[in-house]
Amino acid sequence: MTGRRLFRVLRWAALAAVAPVLWACNARSLEAPKLKPDRTYTKTFQQSINRNVDLLFMVDNSSSMTPLQTNLLNNFPTFMTTLESAPEGLPNIHVAVVSSDMGAGTGAIKGCGASGGLANPGGDRGIFQSTARGACTATGLQAGATFISNVAGQPNYTGKLEDVFTCIAALGADGCGFEHQFASVVRALGADGNAPPVENQGFLRNEAYLVIVMITNEDDCSSGVEPQFFDIQSNWNQGSQLGGAFRCNEFGHLCSIGGGPLAPPDRNAPNNDATATVTYDSCVSNDKGYLLSTKDVANAIKGLKQDPSQVLVAAITGAAQPYKVHWNPNMDTSCGAASCPWPEISPSCTATAGPAIGSTADPAVRVAQFVNEFGANGLLLSICDESFAPALTTLARDVGDRLTPPCITEAIADKPGTSDPDCSVVSHTSNGHGGSIDSVVPYCGSNGGAAPCWKLTAGTCVDSGLSGRIVDISPDPAVSTATAQNATIDCSLATP
Repeated sequence: MTGRRLFRVLRWAALAAVAPVLWACNARSLEAPKLKPDRTYTKTFQQSINRNVDLLFMVDNSSSMTPLQTNLLNNFPTFMTTLESAPEGLPNIHVAVVSSDMGAGTGAIKGCGASGGLANPGGDRGIFQSTARGACTATGLQAGATFISNVAGQPNYTGKLEDVFTCIAALGADGCGFEHQFASVVRALGADGNAPPVENQGFLRNEAYLVIVMITNEDDCSSGVEPQFFDIQSNWNQGSQLGGAFRCNEFGHLCSIGGGPLAPPDRNAPNNDATATVTYDSCVSNDKGYLLSTKDVANAIKGLKQDPSQVLVAAITGAAQPYKVHWNPNMDTSCGAASCPWPEISPSCTATAGPAIGSTADPAVRVAQFVNEFGANGLLLSICDESFAPALTTLARDVGDRLTPPCITEAIADKPGTSDPDCSVVSHTSNGHGGSIDSVVPYCGSNGGAAPCWKLTAGTCVDSGLSGRIVDISPDPAVSTATAQNATIDCSLATP
């Protein structure tokens, strides 16, 4: 038998042997494939979902802010529409507005009232703004109301909420040029350890989410040593201890050049050359100098809640980079030269379209660092965008995401050997002393549905509009509803 013939015989014999196996496979119905782990989904969320939101807008009212305020007011309805788009409608909401004006120094600085710091501020003193401005003759607020409230469908105003906000938030541009964004928010909320202003009381609710939004085109310059830091009698030239208007940068930031050591940006032009420009990198807040520490301010804000995850902070501001310093010619001779150019920070962005076209923003080093202290609950957005609509939509969705339980749109793997979803849930219950007590929450399908337990319910995800599985945790009867609780779910995801 030739090799070719032998191959044919063996081939047909092999096929004959396989045929019964193929028939056996096709004789039974096909089974649905098991979902096997491929990726993971992890999210920490408020365990007892509530729909109470206290929303504080800090609006910079220094010079050049008018067109940027217009951008905010034009697009605030987009924010409200997005908030209201949830199936449950508008949250139980409080909305308040404060300015960045807390005074500065002894009152000698034009446009800045005298200030004694947080203990005795000047300017608007962190008091909620509730006066009709611009084309408005009235805000629509009830008599005596200092902030907007709409709880359980009961508003304290007439007309539309967005119209009331527009009448209040058009603060203008006559405020102090040394902005105190941090100090204003801290004082407004009583986060400095003292009671908030009388006008502001009743705004904060223990169980509510706190959302702080800062709209500013300059960095924070809140000082912890008022009024000395803003002295202009003996400190207003290049040779003085504090220098001139550049002091918020010089004493508020630490930067490097080309990755070198961190140091304050230099007020002196290289070789006294007024045409020079110096570029810095890796700038951070100088938290051990004249200004309030960004970390301390963040911790004070977080301390307003038993559960810090209930605090969200957003800033519509200038990017922290690029950070460039240029100089302007000046007849100042205090540095020992015939002319000592004065330093000025260059804008980190410029609006190229929209109602604020041509407006600029300084590098917001301290504001960015403050927002980043809140991790995933911090949001940085550009003030130089043509429209604030995308930024406000992102913010509203971020808020709305906290008001609904997690919703998983991807396929969840089966726990090995079962048809149960391969997920684990851990509850974090406040111990009343800044810490938490962690406990595993069982799956309802494995413990007979005894509370507390978790399950997945088919539904539509609010943030995406896609079909998904909503995480539902039944309340623990042994834990008071007044106790702060959040939970972390961890699921193995898969494709069928």
